[in-house]
Amino acid sequence: MSTQPLFKNIPLDSINTTPSWTLHPFLGDTPSPLLKQSFEASGILHPPLVQQVEDGTFNLISGRSRLYALKYYFKQTSIPCLVLHPALAPCTFLLYILTDQQLNAPLSPMEVSFFLKYCLDKMEEKEIADFFLPRLGLKKQTALIHKLTRLLTLEETIQQQVHHNLISDKIAFEFLTLPPVDRVTLSSLFDLLQPGTGKQNRMLMLSRDIALRSQKTISALLAEQEFKEILEHAEMNPPQKSHTILELLQRKFYSRSSDAELIFKERVKRLRLPDNFEITHSLNFEKDEVYLTETFQDLKSCENGWQRKQREGSTKKEWGLNGSGI
Repeated sequence: MSTQPLFKNIPLDSINTTPSWTLHPFLGDTPSPLLKQSFEASGILHPPLVQQVEDGTFNLISGRSRLYALKYYFKQTSIPCLVLHPALAPCTFLLYILTDQQLNAPLSPMEVSFFLKYCLDKMEEKEIADFFLPRLGLKKQTALIHKLTRLLTLEETIQQQVHHNLISDKIAFEFLTLPPVDRVTLSSLFDLLQPGTGKQNRMLMLSRDIALRSQKTISALLAEQEFKEILEHAEMNPPQKSHTILELLQRKFYSRSSDAELIFKERVKRLRLPDNFEITHSLNFEKDEVYLTETFQDLKSCENGWQRKQREGSTKKEWGLNGSGI
């Protein structure tokens, strides 16, 4: 028995839109004016995919936007569809969904995430990695499947931004490390100012580091009066506001380091160390540890100096050494 799909005119009231196989549920069901123009100019060149079920109705597999546009703009009571056989193997069924979407455009990171979620419902991970990941332009690594499907835990508004490339997938993965309130705050800021990916990344990293140091949320940080005044400034356009916010974040980030550096140098100076001793701190004071270094002319001098300290009774514990060495 052939399992080849067939073209057929299907009554709209016989098409079930649930369960949904759409790769972009976050877009909603608003009919597209662009589809209306396309249908008026060329007709339906790319029919929806449906699959018949036991009660004689049809489940919509792909083409939700096309279906709603025809129903809304043209008051259609039936629509030409490509009808999939009800006994298709899962791999073949999912390949139809992927191919249908790729005929329109490459999948966005969010569409890839939803597609892989549907794959996990029907197939083994290794089979997905071997068969579908190369078709998505990805390496055959099962870990990628779980990494990408984690994007589905993002809020719907952020999913929309990732889909429309207003937020890159790199930023989206960084968002997953933040509390929901902080990523929503940052996504709203990015939506308002429309900064490029580079500026988005700098805003995210700086605000996260400052919030962590000051033991507050990013949301609380960006709610401070200094930031509100920039965002509400009537004469600055979005690029100027983005630039000014970045400057403010950088000042806040480095001001603590600058003050700490002065205090650190003053305290080290009071120790009156010999010229061959040096005390240093971690980068930007990210850790509390400090490092004491004694410089020797050569290895022999170092050996002699260490042996002398041992004879004088100095121990690793007294010097505060942890095995990392001087």
